[in-house]
This record gives sequence, structure tokens and C-alpha cells, in this order.
Amino acid sequence: MKLVWTGSDVLYQLQYPPFIRFRFRVKIFFERIITRLIQPFLECNVAVSKGLREELEGIGYKNIIIIADPIKYTKKYPKVKHEGYNVLYYIPKGKKNQKFIEWLYGWDLMLEYKALNSTHNIIIVNGDADMSKIYPIIDLYYRPTRHDGMPRMILECRMQEIEYYWSYDEK
Repeated sequence: MKLVWTGSDVLYQLQYPPFIRFRFRVKIFFERIITRLIQPFLECNVAVSKGLREELEGIGYKNIIIIADPIKYTKKYPKVKHEGYNVLYYIPKGKKNQKFIEWLYGWDLMLEYKALNSTHNIIIVNGDADMSKIYPIIDLYYRPTRHDGMPRMILECRMQEIEYYWSYDEK
């Protein structure tokens, strides 16, 4: 059996994120204990980036390999002439803890960016959009997350030659 680490799950091993309910803190506490207990029986741990591997090694996990998420939009889409400066921002759909998701994905920082750059067009996606129609009109991808793995959208923006700002150290 393998244990796969992608981003916020590593954050849960390091700290209790803010804005979470007591019940969720208890759940994280027990997940930490179970995760540590099953480590000797795992084939390996799988991380999606070098940075996550280093974080896991820093808290004592061993036998960590890196496997990146498959890139969905591998074709290079030609740029389309458009008005203004278009900025792409991704935030997943909230399920139960919308306040935490907004904190993790830097919604407050996006609002600050928008206030400072009021002439920019902000295009918000949540994972349902057909990016083959969006990438051709994007000038910048803005990803101000507070903890991250190796986002597929960063890799796709590289392929599309779209500039990006990502708040996480690229390892």
C-alpha cells in the first residue's frame, strides 16, 4: 500500500489550520496518529513535489517518492486577441469548510490584488471549466495559496507560456 500526499494533507501533519471547527481538529489529530502508526507497513509515501517530500522528511516520514499529477491540457492553445489584461484565479468549490478553503487558496489576497489592480479582468475557475477555452485569453495565472503541492495548473500554464505568480517555493 502507498500513501499519497498532495498539499493540504501535509499541512495537516504540520499544524492545525485556522478557521476549522473543533470536530475537524479532533479528526486531524486522529489522522496524524493513524498515519504515523501505519508508516512501517507502507510500501512508500508518494508526494507530488520535492517541496512536499522535504516537508514530510522533516517530520520523520521515510521512503518518499515523487510522482506528479498528470497534466490534462497538454496541447498548446494559440493566444486569442482580447480586451484588457486577464488574470486567472483558481479556488475549488467549498464543501463543508468554505472559510478554510478561502484561507488556503488566498481569497483575501485575491481581493487585495483586485483592489490594487482594478483594471484587470479576474477570471475565477473552480475546476469545472474547459480550460482549452480559457487559457488562450489568459495573461497571468495568480495562485496565492498558503500551502501547496505542485499544482497541475502551474504546469499547464508553463506549457501554455502563461506567466504565473505562485506563492509557494517552486521545488
